[in-house]
Amino acid sequence: MKTIIKLILLSFSATAFFSCDEPIELDLKQTPPQYVVDALITDQLSDHYVKLTRSVDFYTEGKTPGVSGAEVEVSDNEGNTYQYLESETEAGLYTANFEGKPGNTYSLQIVLPDGETLSAEEEMAPLASIDSLVWDIDERAQDDPEEEGLYYRIRIYAREPAETKDYYLFKFFRNDSIQNFDSNTGVFYADDELISGYINGLESPELYREGDEATFEMYRISRDAFLFYNDLDNILNGDGGMYGPSPANPRTNVISNDGLGLGLFQVSALDRTTIVVGE
Repeated sequence: MKTIIKLILLSFSATAFFSCDEPIELDLKQTPPQYVVDALITDQLSDHYVKLTRSVDFYTEGKTPGVSGAEVEVSDNEGNTYQYLESETEAGLYTANFEGKPGNTYSLQIVLPDGETLSAEEEMAPLASIDSLVWDIDERAQDDPEEEGLYYRIRIYAREPAETKDYYLFKFFRNDSIQNFDSNTGVFYADDELISGYINGLESPELYREGDEATFEMYRISRDAFLFYNDLDNILNGDGGMYGPSPANPRTNVISNDGLGLGLFQVSALDRTTIVVGE
């Protein structure tokens, strides 16, 4: 920390005496690469995925590299085992086609090319279904639309069991494109203290046009996943001020024998509803 402060002070001095700016590249202490897991299992019959990447140095540009050649499998408490196959076109993307089951516990096991292992375990909690997805006209936007015809709002109604502590993830789509809230994550997460027993007209983050296809997805997530999304939201949307907390990786449910694994293994029951705006 003293070194960084001295560098900053030196830069201020140089500006004062010479009236010019010189870029300073901090000599950041590099840490060993970490393996990042992005995995999702739902109760839908689909190609469930595990995305495995490796962190890079601070000054590295471009996408983080995918990790090829890993052995990836998921097993459940009923004795089923699913072997994931790596994509032929995208390094580090592994998929397996099956249908998750609410009430089951799923265990992820990854053997990396260097022999190190990553693991995670999550239970799939049941999910109450969506009551309705409706559209209405935002009169203020209709009077002064940002773009022609862009003044329809989507609202969600769904029940939430009051007797248990629950956590949720919501996603809105417009014509297959995810719509962002006031966040870089493109998702809205909540616990049942915020919902209070009923999702009563939760608004879409963006407006729609007549004829647009509007899709809403509702996931039941674990507390670990809720904390991960909360940490991620704080990192992406923090103001970066001097009184803010120091940046840190989101809390993770991924376990590694060398401490170099992080990310999220999300296991969720999912409900999805689609309507056409204006019909």
